[in-house]
Amino acid sequence: MKEGLIMKNNSIALVGGQCVTMDGQNPRCEAILVEKGRIALTGGREAVAKLAGQKGIPVVELDGRCAVPGLHDCHVHVMGTGMGESGVDLFDAGSIDGVLSALKRRAEEQPDGWIVGSRLDESRLAEKRPPTAAEIDAVIPDRGVYLVDRGLHYTQLNTQAYEAIGFNGNEPGVVKDGDGRPTGRVHGLANARAKNYYNDAMTDGQREQAIRHVAAEAVAKGVTTIHAMEGGALFCDADIPVFGKIHDTLPLDILVYWDTMDLDAIQKAGYPAMGTDILLDGSIGSRTAAFDEPYADDPTTCGLLYFDQEVVFDVVDRAIAMGMQTGFHSIGQRGIRQSLDALEAALKRHPRADHRYRVEHFGFPDESDIHRAKALGAIISTQPAFSYTRGGPGSVYNTRTGDDRERRAYNLRRWADEGLILCGGSDSSVTPIDPVLGIHAAVNPPYPENALTPAEALAMFTINGAYAAFEEGDKGSLTPGKLGDITVLSANPLTVDPAAIKDIAVEMTIVRGNVEYKK
Repeated sequence: MKEGLIMKNNSIALVGGQCVTMDGQNPRCEAILVEKGRIALTGGREAVAKLAGQKGIPVVELDGRCAVPGLHDCHVHVMGTGMGESGVDLFDAGSIDGVLSALKRRAEEQPDGWIVGSRLDESRLAEKRPPTAAEIDAVIPDRGVYLVDRGLHYTQLNTQAYEAIGFNGNEPGVVKDGDGRPTGRVHGLANARAKNYYNDAMTDGQREQAIRHVAAEAVAKGVTTIHAMEGGALFCDADIPVFGKIHDTLPLDILVYWDTMDLDAIQKAGYPAMGTDILLDGSIGSRTAAFDEPYADDPTTCGLLYFDQEVVFDVVDRAIAMGMQTGFHSIGQRGIRQSLDALEAALKRHPRADHRYRVEHFGFPDESDIHRAKALGAIISTQPAFSYTRGGPGSVYNTRTGDDRERRAYNLRRWADEGLILCGGSDSSVTPIDPVLGIHAAVNPPYPENALTPAEALAMFTINGAYAAFEEGDKGSLTPGKLGDITVLSANPLTVDPAAIKDIAVEMTIVRGNVEYKK
């Protein structure tokens, strides 16, 4: 590829490649012409190069590399990912002592302000629990400490932070020890309160910095469109205007899904969807995903539902009546059931054929709800890297849920055979923004019977991702007339050894005909 390539009027020609178009009418080609931001021609090298020459459009030689439609990540917490970059990464701490040592080092380096830790994963700690407020106080007694669970489903605080937020110990979600004393760990509504307190203190400049950091990280991974799950209880509604203010200056598209049930505010702001990551239940790692039966490693809990059914029914009913896309985070069977119950009731009152209701995650559905999701027209927005990184024999998913239940989890093969539309994401920062890893994970799950074909996996991150946001008319395939969003890969994910998909490199990311990333 040429160095120092200069685009002209959002125009570029790619020739001499393996182009996987995801267009059923023309599935393969060797060259693509993008003119003024849109695909003008796909076909043979000679025809594309000739037309590019006539129009003065620069030509890039792919040398056999593979071009695919611009990759989507359909579930990213942009603000959370960006904020996490500034915290102490606790993913590899190994033990409570490791966590405390990392926090103490940061306190020595950072002379004032709260100490923030990210990607805290208790399943990777020797003690299988986070440090308590008292344990953190022993090393940092005079400053707030705020530790974020890898799955975002709880926050661990020290006493200084707990008191600054204003908890009195009686709030829903405040965890207490055997003697009734708060441990500093907060779930549910208390978790939302802690996150809102911290996030409200950010400046718009810090918010913008976080967004731009994630945008740059994403285009380097081949992403041209992000579905961003923002605001609401997990983050901060003050983030939302910042996304709108800087959207046109970013190197990719960020579609904001505002996670609030205030449908009037969403409509007034001009967004077409209610954020689809409002939590109906929790996560496997924190034992808060909601099941009918207890957790295998803790028979005292079946997880949590965060809302009464009437609340969920009401908001889905209103959204469907308003023509607004909606959906929810649902991992456990009870969370999934609650989500589909609400959709079913709303559609009986307000029949609508093309609502594209999204169930985020859909990790552990009952067989009856797999059928029901198809019958109701729900889209499954899921994360193949979840089970790839957290599932399989001896894994945290396996330990938490038991052999039989875990083996049926995230069964993409079963869902695809049912005819469900699957779109793919990362839930960053739970797993990294990396669609190539997501494609690999869908093809190489812990249990081979759950695998998709490479073509099905690629569809999750291209045409299905576009469909999930009503953007298939503009994105998702390399079809003349659609936007010139293209990801160039070092190899063809449909023809390489499936076990090597994860090793495919992103060579170039093109958004509307502009090269936004080049290796």
